[in-house]
Amino acid sequence: MKYKAPESFYFQGGSKAILLLHSFTGSTIDMRQLGKFLNREGYTVHAPMYTGHGQKADTLLQYGPSTWWEDVQSAYEFLEDEGYEEIVVMGLSLGAVLTLKVAHELNPLAIVTMSLPMTRDEVTLRKRVVYYAKQHQQYEEGTDEEKEAARQALKAHPMEIIPAFIEMIEQQMQYIAQIEVPIYLAYGGQDDALYEETANYVAERIGSTQKVVKCYEQAGHLMTYGKDAKTMYEDFLHFLQQLHWKK
Repeated sequence: MKYKAPESFYFQGGSKAILLLHSFTGSTIDMRQLGKFLNREGYTVHAPMYTGHGQKADTLLQYGPSTWWEDVQSAYEFLEDEGYEEIVVMGLSLGAVLTLKVAHELNPLAIVTMSLPMTRDEVTLRKRVVYYAKQHQQYEEGTDEEKEAARQALKAHPMEIIPAFIEMIEQQMQYIAQIEVPIYLAYGGQDDALYEETANYVAERIGSTQKVVKCYEQAGHLMTYGKDAKTMYEDFLHFLQQLHWKK
């Protein structure tokens, strides 16, 4: 089976721009349905594919949060270079953490977070990398025995990116009070209770006066797909329409 890694996408629309940021071990495929919806509503939408994502696990592990933040900065600058003066950033999980970083260090009009974590444990993240490797192996050459041996070797890998990821999450939580742009915090009712706790924690401490917290009862961690996705899209659209755009 020939494999083609997911790529960044750019849907041109009107003068209002949206930056979509995918999750750790995820891809732009996870954001595509939301991107198409927003584009049909007249928004310009861009979603970058983080470096190393969509590749073999050993390639993914060569990079980390600092590189992915550079990817986000480049994507934001791309929209600015295209002439978009006001940008709303929407992120899922790792993308939600990066969205907070954008709000703290850049100048978005507003932000939307989905499945935002205020902490993560190393064991869970390591398991996610191993699962990612197993999923990707269906496109790789080699016998079942060779692939199993590769997974076992991966389990012993130090995975330096994991503590770096956890550190980035913790850093962003320290800056919440300094963020003042409008924010929409979404979490799934079928997800770990951590994400509800995070949404409420951030809502209580963020410097924003315009904030929305909402649970989507049928949604899991990958909120952009599933039973509540269309309802969530419509809610995001309403949030966007309430913002004070210049154009």
